[in-house]
Amino acid sequence: MTSPRTRRGRPPASTREALEEIAFELLLRDGYEATTLQAIMTAGGVGRSTLFRYFGSKAGIVWGEFDRAVERLRSALQDADDAPVMAAVRSAVVRSTRLSQAAAPESWLDRFRVLDRDPALAAETAAHWRAWAETVSRYAAERTGLDAGAPVPAAIGGAVQAAYVAVLRRWTTRDEPVDFGELDDALRPVTDAFQTLLNGRELS
Repeated sequence: MTSPRTRRGRPPASTREALEEIAFELLLRDGYEATTLQAIMTAGGVGRSTLFRYFGSKAGIVWGEFDRAVERLRSALQDADDAPVMAAVRSAVVRSTRLSQAAAPESWLDRFRVLDRDPALAAETAAHWRAWAETVSRYAAERTGLDAGAPVPAAIGGAVQAAYVAVLRRWTTRDEPVDFGELDDALRPVTDAFQTLLNGRELS
């Protein structure tokens, strides 16, 4: 059994990001339930106080950055209000993904691999992705004057989230750097179709 890789020239967990990278390698290798806090501390060469200062708990390691990614998406949507609704959605998803990748360049796809594959996290993963989709739905509802739970905004959030996850899954099968232009291209047919629907509704 191999040990998580460490970076040469500095302690393996000299930053939050380095410890998170090590933690997700363990989670990906051993699974969420089998990966203990002690194993993460040992692999990272840190004590309990350091780990809890960074994350608070094992759940904090898994979900903290996901929650921040949702906040980045929400912020990007708020900054894009002058664009057509679905163009704003597509741009915000790409922009927030760039920011998430920049925040944790070594571990962000490992995080998705863990969430997507670990049965122990399936229920919580589904709930967190619903929150992501609802962020898009609420934005679409605000821009169109519809209720956030109405069929069209709900469908927009669900469809964009499904397309986004499909791209992330494709990226996890490759070794080359991610292509954000590919993400934009993959989202475009979905967002264009809904924009056509919204335009028809506005004209009716």
